[in-house]
Amino acid sequence: LYAVENFGRVIHEFDPWFNYRAAEYLAANGADRFFKWFDHTVWYPLGRPVGTTIYPGMQFVAVAIWRSLHLVGQDMSLHDVCVFVPAWFGVASTVFLGLLAYECTRCVDAALSAMFIVAILPAHLMRSVAGGFDNECVAITFMNATFYFWCRALRDAGSWPWALMVASWGGYVFVVNVIGLHAACLMLLRHSSKLH
Repeated sequence: LYAVENFGRVIHEFDPWFNYRAAEYLAANGADRFFKWFDHTVWYPLGRPVGTTIYPGMQFVAVAIWRSLHLVGQDMSLHDVCVFVPAWFGVASTVFLGLLAYECTRCVDAALSAMFIVAILPAHLMRSVAGGFDNECVAITFMNATFYFWCRALRDAGSWPWALMVASWGGYVFVVNVIGLHAACLMLLRHSSKLH
């Protein structure tokens, strides 16, 4: 929250501003019009079919949070929600990594160590700075959640909601490939009877 403390609730950089504008359009016009949205003000003179050329998961998450806050009586602008989403999801990402470490080791010390390390990791910090409303801020959280739920799914088949990561980030293909590779290795080694 360093940026908010020093400069106020400001969205910085170009991509975060475009993402905020897309979230505003989604909030004002709904999902159906969002996916059909052709923006004539960008990529001049051609324009851009925005709804079909971005990963909209982050915008849907921001609008859902904004609407949920209004339902519980917390008056916060969509702009402010978009400013704070990276920080909120940075915390959630750290928690999911701790849960993953605990799921794999059954050791609280390992979970706390993993959470501490990721909390000070520069690559994670720069994607969780308030105001940096870019795809990675939610995608990393969903990636950590996906790995956690994958490990839980090996123990309990009802733990597998990974569609949010796919909707938020183009890098999802790497995560899905790692999970497929892990599943193939487990099948070859006959490590889990839950893989068929």
